[in-house]
Amino acid sequence: MLVVVVIVLIAAVFAGAAAIWWRSHAKFVEGRKEHWFKAFAAERGGTFNSGVPSDAKAVPTFGVLHPSGRPLAGSATTWVEFRHRDRPVIAVDAQEPYRHFDDHTYFRDIHVTQVRVPPSPQLRITAGEVSLPTEPRLAGELARWLAATPRFAERDVVVEHGSARTWGPGCATRQNIVAEAGYLADLAEQLPTTLWRVSGGAS
Repeated sequence: MLVVVVIVLIAAVFAGAAAIWWRSHAKFVEGRKEHWFKAFAAERGGTFNSGVPSDAKAVPTFGVLHPSGRPLAGSATTWVEFRHRDRPVIAVDAQEPYRHFDDHTYFRDIHVTQVRVPPSPQLRITAGEVSLPTEPRLAGELARWLAATPRFAERDVVVEHGSARTWGPGCATRQNIVAEAGYLADLAEQLPTTLWRVSGGAS
C-alpha cells in the first residue's frame, strides 16, 4: 500500500512540473508573437518573423543567424529585416545553447545585427586584430587600415556571405540594433575597396 501511495505522489509531482513547464512555454510563445520587432518592422516597412511554427514563415533575404555562421536555437529565434541608411539590415534576437560546469545544457540570450555588403573574402575583426583566412595577401593592407581607423577595432565583426555582422549578449533593443547597424554601415563604407574587388563586388 505504501508503495502505491509513493508512486501516486511521484506521478502527481511530475504532472505538476509538466503543467508549470507547459504554462511557461505557452507564455513564451505568446511573448515571441508580440515581440517588439513586430512593431519595429511596421514602422520601418520591414519584415518580421517570430520563429513560432504557427506563423507564416518569412525568410531573410541575406546573411546568417549566428556569429559563427551556424543556426541559432530555432524555436527561440526572432528576427526583423529593415533598412538603415539605405542598407538592408537584419537584427536577430535568440537564445544560444551552452554547457554549464554541471554538464547540463542551458540557454543564454544573444542578439546579432547584420548589414548587407558586396561579396568579399571572409574578413574577421577580433580582439582588435584583422584576419582574412582565404586571402592572406590582403591581410597587411587591412591591418594598416585598421591601425589607421581604430574605431573599427572596438567590436568583433565578421564579413562574409554578403553580410557584415556583429553581436552581443542579451536581448536586442531599439538602441543597440540601430547603433550596431550604423557601425556596420560605416565599416562597409570605409573598408578598402580592394576587399570588394577580390570577389567582383561593387565598391
